[in-house]
Amino acid sequence: MFGSIPVWEMLVLVVVVLATLSLATPESESNETSMEVTEITGEMRLTSRASMDALGLQDFQIGPLATIALDVYPIQSEGCTECQSIPTGFHVSGEVIITELIDSAGRNGRVEGTLNITYLSESTDTHTVREWFNVDWDAGPASSHWVGMLHHTPAKWTPSEEFSSTFLETTLGYESRTGPFVSFHSLGETSREIEGCLPGGFSCSKASQSDYSMIANFTEPRTPSLIAHPENWQMSSLNQSTLDQPEGMDGLHSILSLDDTVASSEVWSPDLNATPTAIQTWDINASSSPNFSPLTSFFQALGLPSISYDVPDGTWTEADFSQFSTGVITNEQGELVLSLVRFNS
Repeated sequence: MFGSIPVWEMLVLVVVVLATLSLATPESESNETSMEVTEITGEMRLTSRASMDALGLQDFQIGPLATIALDVYPIQSEGCTECQSIPTGFHVSGEVIITELIDSAGRNGRVEGTLNITYLSESTDTHTVREWFNVDWDAGPASSHWVGMLHHTPAKWTPSEEFSSTFLETTLGYESRTGPFVSFHSLGETSREIEGCLPGGFSCSKASQSDYSMIANFTEPRTPSLIAHPENWQMSSLNQSTLDQPEGMDGLHSILSLDDTVASSEVWSPDLNATPTAIQTWDINASSSPNFSPLTSFFQALGLPSISYDVPDGTWTEADFSQFSTGVITNEQGELVLSLVRFNS
């Protein structure tokens, strides 16, 4: 369902969820005990085409209502042989019910799905080296499953949150200075309400009704659950010229700035025994490719460093396999710095 859209648009909703995973501590509250999120509930009006496509709703009109009820647990992985620090993160799981769906024939519909998100980060106090995510949206024909890894070379600087540069303090709480409108305020000592606009939702603004309203409930830090670390990708050799043009990651062509195709004898895969049926490699024009930093204000508002990625000089390779499609960026040193896999529904 997702082969025709950019994965970064698909991740917009994931970023919204991940952004509520830590309680922000403005300077005026810095002496308070830090807490972690345990539950997220709320509603989101899907007012942009990207938010609809993200949930596999390409055949429906913009504007349905998504009701969210998610539980959040801290995790840490074991078994990473290349990590300098123990990767930590969160597992998010729960139900998403989408109502008020209208198709091209004017018929009403409803979708019920289960969302599972695993997010891990290998970080120091000041830098992030690698990030991993696993997004599984189980909703019948609209299902999708993406897995990815970001390797920051050099490591990404992740300084302490600076509210003054991103938010204005108001009598009601905090609101974003730039970008999609975001506001938040406390509901007692262990809850926070977050409201705002989705990227691309042109009818939403500070003066209008928000696209989403979420309540995040917090608790004292818990002992993380242990999970197996994601498997490393493997590289093998093959003759690309004998294979067809891949289609599984076509949407990313509109995001990355790609130059001419180049010959390559390498393929990266999460399954060394899998054989590609189609593969192609392009040079990346890094000076024209955007740096990705979706919903930065959400992360800073709620205590997480923003997910961002600087596209390096190197190559972008797409490959289709029988059960999944991959997209890979390798830098000029041949290092794997971004990997994405979309499993076939």
